[in-house]
Parts: sequence; structure tokens; C-alpha cells
Amino acid sequence: MLKLLRSQKHSQEEIFSAYDWWDRSCLLFRITQERCDYIQARVERVFGAGALAQQEVLEIGCGGGLICEGLAQREAVAYGIDPVESALVAARKHVQQSNLGQNTYFLQGYAEALPFANGSFSVIICLDVLEHVSNLRATIKEIERVLAPGGIFIFDTINRTILARLALIWIGERFFQNYGLTPGLHEYHKFIKPQELRSVITASHLQIRELTGFMPAFKGGRIQLTPGWFTGVSYIGYATKG
Repeated sequence: MLKLLRSQKHSQEEIFSAYDWWDRSCLLFRITQERCDYIQARVERVFGAGALAQQEVLEIGCGGGLICEGLAQREAVAYGIDPVESALVAARKHVQQSNLGQNTYFLQGYAEALPFANGSFSVIICLDVLEHVSNLRATIKEIERVLAPGGIFIFDTINRTILARLALIWIGERFFQNYGLTPGLHEYHKFIKPQELRSVITASHLQIRELTGFMPAFKGGRIQLTPGWFTGVSYIGYATKG
């Protein structure tokens, strides 16, 4: 994991270029299963039981490939796009080590200008990324363009609340750097209120089917993140096209 002094902040490009995605203590690593469970459940809600194994899935902002690999393990074909080449190197290396290279493809690019034809994917996911893009409206517009008619867009992001700022920046980035909460990782002004995201998504002619909290719960003898009523820190949901 990138080691920084408490008071030292790096740019997000520097952070993601040096990020240790596959460190087992990393928060993103720890919640990969819960996120993949949510993706599979919502894909099956829209397309039917067992549908995930039949889908070509695009992940926008794939980082080191955590979600793509998790979906490939569930027999989806996963395409990941990310602007940081070093993250993609880590993603490619790990899927090869896991013998999942035949089900995963990674390329460099930006959310605001996706290098795919109209209607290319029936499933598009964007997790913990919308609060990092340079242009939210352009990103959602591109997602709508690349999403096939009848397709599903799955997202999660961080609510712009004082509680989220306290938990993730003031406390998280100060005391939990060993969990991947590197100083400078989050920019409070880029957090997104649910009503703001709802407005942008519906303006791009996508229909929101669910928008709910993504909150801690005690399950299976450990703390997990699960959909729930509280949206004060983070929230998750999905929309469909047509």
C-alpha cells in the first residue's frame, strides 16, 4: 500500500498509479464480494436466473481488476477500462495468475469518452468511480450511449454529507491508511447527493429502478456492506435503458 505521512496528500493520479489493489487489508478488496453479489442479483433481476454468465460486462474505472476478476469467476466476460496504465498492468497480471485471462480484457481510456460503439454492452458497472470523474454528465451520457437497449447500468458512489466527510476523509484518511484510505483519495466537493445523480441519470434517458444505501451489517460472523435504508455515507443502485 502507498505509504504517506498523515499530513501529506498526493494527487489522485499519483495515488492510483501506486495503489496496491490486491492488498487483503485494502477496503476495496474487502468489499469486492458484496459488490459482485449485488451486481449478480440485479443482473438476474433484469435478465433472469443465471444471466450473469451470459453477459459481456463493461466496468468503467476498473482499477486493478478486482470486480472484473470477481465477475469472471462467476463466468461473465468482463471488460475493464481505466485511465491509469499501472492499474491495468496489475489487473492483467492478476487475472493471468488466476487463470481468468480468457474472460477478462483491459484497456486504457476515460469514462467521458468510451472507445466503444453505441449499444455495445448489456451490463455496465461503475463502482466507487463517479465521484472521481472529471465530468459526471459526460460520463453518464457516454454510459447511456454504450449501453444496449434493455441493458442495465449498476453504480455506487458517496453521498456529499458531513458524515461521509467525517468517516472517509477526516477519520478514514487520517487513521486508516493501511486500509487503502490514502490522504487525497477523496475530494469532498466531488461527492454526489442522490438527488443530483438521479437527475443526471434520468436526463440521459435511463430509468432508475433502485437507489438505496450501501451500509454495514453483521452477516456470516463478519461486518459486510449490504443494501439498506441509510444513504448518509454511500449508496448503490441500478438503472435500465428503455
